[in-house]
Amino acid sequence: MKSHPKIAEGHRQREAVIYIRQSTLRQVSEHLESQKLQYQLTQRAEELGWEPGQISVIDEDLGKSAVSRAGRSGFERLFTDVGTGKVGLLLVTDVSRLARNCADWYQLLDVAAYNLTLLADSSGIYDPTAYDDRLLLGVKGAFSEAQWHIMRQQMQAARLNKAQRGELALRLPIGYERLPNGAVVKTADTQVQTTIETLFRVFAQTGSARAVLRHFQTNGLLFPRRQRDAVGRWHIVWQPTSYSYIYQMLKLPAYAGVYAYGQRQRTRRGSRLQYGGRLPPSQWQVQRHDSLPAYISWQHYMDNQQTLAANWQTTRFADPANPTRNGGSRAVPFSTAGKGRALLQGMVVCGHCGRPMRVRYRDKPAYVCDADKHQFNTPRCHYVPHRHVDHAVVAQFLQAVQPAVLAAALRVVDHASQEHQLLAQQWQQQLDRAAHAVEVARLRYEQVDPTLRLVAAELEKRWETALQEQHQRQQQWADIQSQLAAPLTAVDQTRIQQLADDLPALWSASTTTHSDRKRLLRTLIAQITLDSQNGDGRTQLTLHWHTGAQTTAAPVKPKHGHPSDTTLIAQVHQLATDGLTDTQMAQSLNANGHVSSWHVKDDPAYVLGQPVRYWTPQRVRRFRYKHHISLSPLTSADQVAGFLPTAQAAAKLGVSFSVLLDWLRRGLVPGRQEKIGAPAFILLNDLVFARISGHAPRDLPDHADPPLISLAQASAHFNLSHDELTAALKAGSLITWRLQHGCHYRWFVQSNETPSAQPAEDLPL
Repeated sequence: MKSHPKIAEGHRQREAVIYIRQSTLRQVSEHLESQKLQYQLTQRAEELGWEPGQISVIDEDLGKSAVSRAGRSGFERLFTDVGTGKVGLLLVTDVSRLARNCADWYQLLDVAAYNLTLLADSSGIYDPTAYDDRLLLGVKGAFSEAQWHIMRQQMQAARLNKAQRGELALRLPIGYERLPNGAVVKTADTQVQTTIETLFRVFAQTGSARAVLRHFQTNGLLFPRRQRDAVGRWHIVWQPTSYSYIYQMLKLPAYAGVYAYGQRQRTRRGSRLQYGGRLPPSQWQVQRHDSLPAYISWQHYMDNQQTLAANWQTTRFADPANPTRNGGSRAVPFSTAGKGRALLQGMVVCGHCGRPMRVRYRDKPAYVCDADKHQFNTPRCHYVPHRHVDHAVVAQFLQAVQPAVLAAALRVVDHASQEHQLLAQQWQQQLDRAAHAVEVARLRYEQVDPTLRLVAAELEKRWETALQEQHQRQQQWADIQSQLAAPLTAVDQTRIQQLADDLPALWSASTTTHSDRKRLLRTLIAQITLDSQNGDGRTQLTLHWHTGAQTTAAPVKPKHGHPSDTTLIAQVHQLATDGLTDTQMAQSLNANGHVSSWHVKDDPAYVLGQPVRYWTPQRVRRFRYKHHISLSPLTSADQVAGFLPTAQAAAKLGVSFSVLLDWLRRGLVPGRQEKIGAPAFILLNDLVFARISGHAPRDLPDHADPPLISLAQASAHFNLSHDELTAALKAGSLITWRLQHGCHYRWFVQSNETPSAQPAEDLPL
């Protein structure tokens, strides 16, 4: 045992703790001499007078940095033991093993000084309570922190210098492989290449990452991903893709053949480095073009970034002085074509402030410029109803597209045929991969020793699983083929060309959706400027075509209200009072020669510019809502017959609303209801009330003629099924009685033959 003047007997009565740490897992696996040197500190503790049972080793922080105490459970345990006075001597090879942060270092020194704990490194033993030793420990801690920052700067500078030469081996995305000599090539798997090309092609066609996701899901296409196997080697697995995965692939410049480094913002918060959003390409630290084999061009990549940004920014502020502030050539970014009625969604710009106008579907659809209203609660800038604007734009579009109709039709035919071929190619690759998996499983099963039954059983199970997956893929492809349109023949192409000559009819066809119309408009129109505050009753339109040309139009703004006269309003009010339904009122108005000036959403008979004038139930309903005309629940004849709304009848009978509605549907009480969910009315005249109120004499079944049969025995007595019995009750050939039986009520059925019963012909349905 070596004596030391700073070590007292009280120190040896407590533990000697050895703290071991290395910064990274790579150091843990490769720098073994450093570990051995730290573990040998146990021998030094024994030489200083500590018994082996008093020596403890804390090595929980191997592979963790000392920049922060966060995540270092070993350091936290050491700090606790020192703070509770359990430690007499703390041994490390160097103070940098404990902390590379002065805040953590000085806290540990303060706790050690308070509990009279000594610190030892390769240079000597220190007493934190002694000024000279504390000063030296403070200098070592400050140097340890500075050393980390210097090493970090040197390593970052070296990485950047290597990246500027294009030699820094960055992680490659799916679709690329690195050869042993360091060269990067496209993966040899043609199915992976085809899938990536399909992603970029579909995005270029639709302009939406979610549309790409729908394409893969609808067609049952899988997507490649990299995973590590049990021994850490990378391999490709095929799984259904997700929106986030597609979005990240669209953001990667590697697919454009660009070697990029430093694409994200980096901010240091204390000792931690945080990564923020992506920087624009002009601010990347390294950008080397044509360094990788490209799937798309650089211009294609930049267009994709502009489209992605546009899909997020259509509802944000635009800079009136610089409409192209997002770095693209379009003044207003496209938004994804939705399913709403407003055809110009994402294409309209306010003529006053230059901001994009959003679509508001509340009340009546309209284009609204209200960015300041949402942000600062100020009055909205602009408001334009959508219908007259859409009609004017569509008229200009149809007029402009006529010379190119035939060429467009041919392109559509060719595009549909190419898409079908590409889909068949991708599915054939998937089926080939499934067949290969079956063949591999079969060969492995056949090569196993038959005496190894456990191994053979497992390989046989895997072979069966591969066969099942192959069958499922084949069945899925057959289902998809059955839903795909057949390839167009020459006759079909001729018909399409003939239909294309009448594009207005195709535009207004019932099979053409709003999304289809929006996509057609976007093929020619870049943006539309609206200005309706000129006071002349017109909306000024400026259409900016993709060719650079501009067209102006000034459609008349619609006037408020409906051009119906008082005579028509009075007649509809009278028809509603007489108890007619919307369908019956529409028939009456059409028979009397009345016409409607409204067209109905998605009306197949509606032709652009020529609204059909007949009345429909939907138009009658809108007309009633406009003029606050309600349907009369009961006609005067119904009230005389004794019909009551369900709620009033339930209150009169002393039962709940739901119970009475259930009786009506079972035929136990007479009444009517047009359909499920429509208002129901109960016939509750004096005769019916006497039968179902429960006030009839209890002994009535004993002397009734015809006899009263309990509801449970009625089917067998009348030789009717349950449904036939319900139909007979609703038709009135059988009637019901509700009689009190003790504290309960029982239902009885009787033939409708006595004068006291309600005749069947008097029961309106």
